[in-house]
Amino acid sequence: MKDIAFSSLARVFVVVFQLINIKLYTNYLDAEELGIYFFLLTASYSANALLFIPVDYFQQSILVKVKSATGGARAILNFNGRLAALYGGFSLLIVAICAIVTPHFAYYALLATLLAFAIYAVQALRSTLNNLEHRSCVTVSFIQEAFIKVLLFFALVQFFKADLALLVLSWLIALLVSGTYLMFKAKAYQIFAGSDTYPIHAKEVYTFSYPFSIGAVCNWLQLQGYRLILVPMGFAEEVGVFATLSSIGSAAIGAVSLIYSQQFIPLIYKTAGQYTAKYLKGAMLVIFGVAVACLVLGEFMVTVLTNPNFVQHWELLMYGVITDSAYLIGGAMVIHLTLLGNTKRLIQYAWVGLASMTLCFGLLYWTDTVSIGTFGVPLLVSQWLGLLYMYTDYKKLVPKSIS
Repeated sequence: MKDIAFSSLARVFVVVFQLINIKLYTNYLDAEELGIYFFLLTASYSANALLFIPVDYFQQSILVKVKSATGGARAILNFNGRLAALYGGFSLLIVAICAIVTPHFAYYALLATLLAFAIYAVQALRSTLNNLEHRSCVTVSFIQEAFIKVLLFFALVQFFKADLALLVLSWLIALLVSGTYLMFKAKAYQIFAGSDTYPIHAKEVYTFSYPFSIGAVCNWLQLQGYRLILVPMGFAEEVGVFATLSSIGSAAIGAVSLIYSQQFIPLIYKTAGQYTAKYLKGAMLVIFGVAVACLVLGEFMVTVLTNPNFVQHWELLMYGVITDSAYLIGGAMVIHLTLLGNTKRLIQYAWVGLASMTLCFGLLYWTDTVSIGTFGVPLLVSQWLGLLYMYTDYKKLVPKSIS
């Protein structure tokens, strides 16, 4: 009960800092700059979608087994060292190419590649500590990251011209501090103690991870691909407004989702999937409550957090709430399928989402109805269609035991 109370209170602080961050960047950067900022974040996330998210699913699935066999997770830590070296070499090549072809973009490419790895490293540490039931330090790390990101950006804009690079740099430093803290706690808990005798083979990682990789890439293109398309088409300002407002809705549902999933996702692992059905029922109640609250308070939130240029479009935050709420349900079903070893089906769900998004967006483009008010329609429709398809499979698998 104490864990839930602490996690809930801490998450309130995190959301407050996230909203303050939105207030800061909407006042220091114009909508067009924000559109380019979200374009950069989307480009950065490609590495997470293609490589890091699938690898972390693999790591978490073998964590308990490795710890039981060797006395710790040193084998996983060393594996990540090799992964970092491989990614670092590839990233330097990308930055070097950018420096030759488009020199002014090389700095942004460097920031994007660093951000991708920093997000992965911190999230992997959080997942590891949380799944081993060291939840308090995970909660503290969220507060650290949110607070430092806001404080540092505010401090930097007092001395330097505000731009998207400062915004990304503030986040990078915040992740570095949070990651250092998590590594310190992992060492204190002796998470990475033991021997490095557990074999982790590249073929094993690939076989397990590639369905997740395909799924994550499809999901990335499905939910963020519009930024990569619309910003070069000249919709940078509209993308900036839409992404900012939908992020307010995402922050709202994300805050509650994190508290809920942090407490109950480990029970799905512990019970080998027997808790999944109860988790899903609770998740639906959470989603309904957040959606109603945002409908009632949404305009007020946008008025307080942004400026008049954004307030006229306040309803767009509901796209963030409804679209991102699918993660609360989908995440549990993905874990359930993972425990069954049925990961190849994830590819089909991903293709359904990407295909339906492409079809919806193509229809908007063909009918000349692409606008700030319709950006979110393909995202919302495709997200929930893919989720519905996944749920039909989940219902078929419920009676089966998980060993």
